[in-house]
Amino acid sequence: MMEKTFKNREIDAEFKISQGISSSYRDEGSFLMFIWNDGAVPVCFGVDERIVELKPGQITCTTYLQQVDFTQIDEVDDLKFLRFNREFYCVHTNDSEVSCNGLLFFGSSFSPILELNDDESKRLRTLFDVLTEEFDMKESSQEEMLRILLKRFIIRCTRLANKQLLKDGDNQTEIDLIRHYNVLVEEYFKTKKSVSEYADLLHKSPKTIANVFSKNSDLTPLEVIHKRVIMEAKRMLLYTDKSAKEIGYELGYNDPAQFSKLFKKEIGITTTQFLKKNQS
Repeated sequence: MMEKTFKNREIDAEFKISQGISSSYRDEGSFLMFIWNDGAVPVCFGVDERIVELKPGQITCTTYLQQVDFTQIDEVDDLKFLRFNREFYCVHTNDSEVSCNGLLFFGSSFSPILELNDDESKRLRTLFDVLTEEFDMKESSQEEMLRILLKRFIIRCTRLANKQLLKDGDNQTEIDLIRHYNVLVEEYFKTKKSVSEYADLLHKSPKTIANVFSKNSDLTPLEVIHKRVIMEAKRMLLYTDKSAKEIGYELGYNDPAQFSKLFKKEIGITTTQFLKKNQS
């Protein structure tokens, strides 16, 4: 297993590159992450309690708002990782297609899986190797060079995403609207619970947003809000000592019954049953 880390403590920036992962690894939402299966066998791991199968020659990415869990698999040496926080990459990037709010990370409600052909795999291996070497350079330009190389990696993957994930004839303006909506939900889900509130921020009508989602997404705009709330609720139930009532209040529900009803509707069980199931 190989892992190298760059840190700039003045701005809390961090960037890691690794090949192989310990079966005890669990990320609770610290990094934006590329996970690349450059091996010969499929690998399964958890993302927000959903099982993701990454086949040979596939790459996926996750955000700092997702829980990534490898505790159910053996150590895998052929998985390659790039892990970085917002302070490292987003500190000087705008909200563009290749920023940390871009298509790969917030363009949809799921972790995109990209297919690499032989030529693309070779290009990314070369870039991965150059990045690995740069981590050993102790020069004043190292941080900027690491950002440049990471941006190249993101650009290559974004080009693949544009080809593979967007339907023929997809309107880029509509994809950007979904991305901006997702980013706003991440920022305001604790305080804003209606589609109309996000529509106001986007200067669109709720009907326009609903129509765009119906054409380009498996979820409705309201489902995006609810799923983000429930994801945070599950995290707080599992990793804090707060009661369901306290969690509901922190997530913007003054009425505990309203929060409990939403949780059971989305998960199928109560908060108490959820805790018992995951602590047994």
